[in-house]
Amino acid sequence: MAGPLQWVLLSGLAPAPLIGLLAAIQVERGRSYGQIVALASLPGLALALMLLLTIGGSEQQRQELSEQIQVSLSGMGAEVPDAEQLQQVIDLMLKLFPGMAYLSMLFVAVVGYRIACSIGPRLNLSLPPPTPMRDWRLWDEMIWGLVGSLALLLVFDGGLRTLAANTLVAMATLYAVQGLALVRYATRRLGVQRFLEFAIYVLLIFTSGVSFVILGMLGLMDTWFDWRHLGPSQSDEPADDD
Repeated sequence: MAGPLQWVLLSGLAPAPLIGLLAAIQVERGRSYGQIVALASLPGLALALMLLLTIGGSEQQRQELSEQIQVSLSGMGAEVPDAEQLQQVIDLMLKLFPGMAYLSMLFVAVVGYRIACSIGPRLNLSLPPPTPMRDWRLWDEMIWGLVGSLALLLVFDGGLRTLAANTLVAMATLYAVQGLALVRYATRRLGVQRFLEFAIYVLLIFTSGVSFVILGMLGLMDTWFDWRHLGPSQSDEPADDD
């Protein structure tokens, strides 16, 4: 379904060595877990900016992508939407692809660091432990990224509007992850059994559209009310367990 964007997806892991190098430099400098991941994800930011400048959604790109999607949907036996609806989906995909590319690189940084922490003791390496999911939160200053992107989206048009939309997607996703961390904190605090906790996550997956909005709102409200009492500087502090 990627069509002309296949080179981006296939090269998704290409920046991984650079991400690892940047993470190692931050470890040597004694940075906290949050700072390590944020700085290691800079290649993803560079990739997103490059995509904003190079993926313009030309007519040829849209036509190739449209044909690829139609073939994929037909192969799965799904109903193929009409040309106008499909064109709208393609336009949206092209506009939001840079933001999704950055999130994918951020995911690579997080997973790579956790793998490094798991094998570090075998290599006599000491790494700052990653923050447990239930205690994770964004820095309070990140709220201005959400506010600024929303303001730009409402005021400007053209390239600035596309930049604002991608920033908003990235920020909304991060706050949704913070909302998920709040759910995990609540299940552990209330002593919810593992199978029931798993059922909650499955429900969130099957209602992804609604749950994404709810989790994002929970994460945003947690920034204001600090329900977990983490404080502005405690989100990077390790805990005893997950």
